[in-house]
Amino acid sequence: MITNIYKTLNYLAWPVLRALPTLRLRDGKEIKGRTSERFGIPSTSRPDKKVIWFHAASNGETLSAIPLIHSFLEKNSDLHILITTMTVTAAHLIEQRFGNHEHLTHQFIPYDHPSWVKRFHNHWKPDMAIWVESELWPNHLNKLKENNTPSVLVNARLSDKSVKRWFWVNHFFKSMMSCFDIILAQTDRDLNNLNILGLNNVQSIGNLKDLASALPFDPVAADDIRPIIDARTSILFASTHDPEESIARDIHVELKKKHPDLLTIIIPRHPKRGEDIVNSLNTSDLNIARRSLRMSPRTNTDIYVADTLGEMGLFYDLCPIVFVGNSLGTKPGGGHNLMEPAWFNCAIISGEDLHNFSVLADEMPQQNACLIAKNKNELLNKFNSLINNENLKNELLINARKYVSQKQSSGLNAILNAIDPTCKKAKIL
Repeated sequence: MITNIYKTLNYLAWPVLRALPTLRLRDGKEIKGRTSERFGIPSTSRPDKKVIWFHAASNGETLSAIPLIHSFLEKNSDLHILITTMTVTAAHLIEQRFGNHEHLTHQFIPYDHPSWVKRFHNHWKPDMAIWVESELWPNHLNKLKENNTPSVLVNARLSDKSVKRWFWVNHFFKSMMSCFDIILAQTDRDLNNLNILGLNNVQSIGNLKDLASALPFDPVAADDIRPIIDARTSILFASTHDPEESIARDIHVELKKKHPDLLTIIIPRHPKRGEDIVNSLNTSDLNIARRSLRMSPRTNTDIYVADTLGEMGLFYDLCPIVFVGNSLGTKPGGGHNLMEPAWFNCAIISGEDLHNFSVLADEMPQQNACLIAKNKNELLNKFNSLINNENLKNELLINARKYVSQKQSSGLNAILNAIDPTCKKAKIL
């Protein structure tokens, strides 16, 4: 019944869905010439070989999928990877990481309208599907089930709040999820929540995000600003959300009393906030520069707002002390991936709100691979300690790199072993 209601609502929403890509194009949320992909109209032909369809909604899910994609491409040169995303930034990430790879095609996922879903599946006819994390489109999943497509859900998440919501439509949820041969949960908590809703094909063997390789960056761009950053006491606030930028400003003001050469770099999670951030931080006492305006840090720059896309790896490479945001007084909070700076020999600090990364939140502090700050004053003190104590900083960054290396060496094989039966069913490997 609920399935029929959902389909009916999609049919009724046809005029809105049809207009949506045009509206999104104005905001830079679509790519000109590719909006027809939202209606299941392909922009390229299907290759005459086995196709694995990966769906990863945005940047985080896409980064998680990359190690698996590389593994499949290395094991079987006669495969083709179709990867769909919802966001333009994820599309750019795919282009950045794979270029014009002859065995990989990116498409934007069609909206979940039955007719557009049918058109998409009839064209691509995936031999296997791998969906990443928790963006679930009922009509797409139902089509996988109708076509008996071997399918896997990896890095599945289900919060306690979501369990309560899905509980009232449990039959619909179980029917939708029945398309998956196996579900790999991010954590034991996610495993338990999926079990509560009656799913019994779930395993918890680790977080796919732990397997991502080091973020790429432009070495020429790094060399351009490295002399200034190396010559100064530099700290980085990465992937910040409001109010973490104002916290960064307040900490900068206090630390500068003891470290007059201090340079604070802020990378907002959403670069479009750059202008608003600068306006909110700007005072007559602070010299603030914006990277999106092609400004570089100078000897007198106090705060450098790096409001550009795709340069996180660049600044992780340049800055030895890093705070990772969305973890200190933000809403909804939950943190960001602490593994990313660990690759770059960074001494890492996070706020205590890491509910999206509960395993890292438990393991990394226990192994002295990161520090946790409960509030602004604690964060100030931890920055000051790491600036003043080279041994403490080095111990922290060595432990972080050791942690990420151990995770990578064991995690990918475990995930590949878990989905191997589905790959054999699809005659992929």
